[in-house]
Amino acid sequence: MRFTIVVKRFIGTHLPAVILLCLAAPTALEGQKEGAGKSDEAAFLRAVGEHFGTPRSEVQVLTRWSLSARDIPVVLRLAKRAGVSPDVVVAKRRQGEGWMEIAHGYSVHAGDFHVPVDGSTGFLSAAYERFGARPASEWRDISLSDAEVVGLVNVRFLSRALDLRPGRVVEAMGDGTDIVGVFIRLRGGG
Repeated sequence: MRFTIVVKRFIGTHLPAVILLCLAAPTALEGQKEGAGKSDEAAFLRAVGEHFGTPRSEVQVLTRWSLSARDIPVVLRLAKRAGVSPDVVVAKRRQGEGWMEIAHGYSVHAGDFHVPVDGSTGFLSAAYERFGARPASEWRDISLSDAEVVGLVNVRFLSRALDLRPGRVVEAMGDGTDIVGVFIRLRGGG
């Protein structure tokens, strides 16, 4: 009984502080989650830079251009295949061009994104059906959606960077939207 009286007095005299504490607690927890997400993204971007031989400072510049982390490997892959600077690719993307439109402008085609996968092709099954329906010599005529380009580039990147079978990466990717989370899980950190 005495404890209840002490708690009521404390709350009564410190009500504004208690309310602020209750309101701030969820926000503080969200900040912790966001911080963890940011460190996961930083680890992903470090691996991307190392894989593509791109200095960390250049990768950081790419993050400031409103690109999602999963798009940065696409920028670097396209720039490398096209023989242009990543900022040229980003400029075209920011002008509203799709990944395949940018690629075709530099004579890069769907076959340049193809990754051989053993087993299930998951969310990329439609793309692999189009590849399977034609001989490799005709892959330049295949059109890929932005999501398929992002998925294929990230399957290649993750499988090579983490030394995993591409099929294992595709299995882990689910719908292909959480590339950073897949990287952390496959790396063994989540």
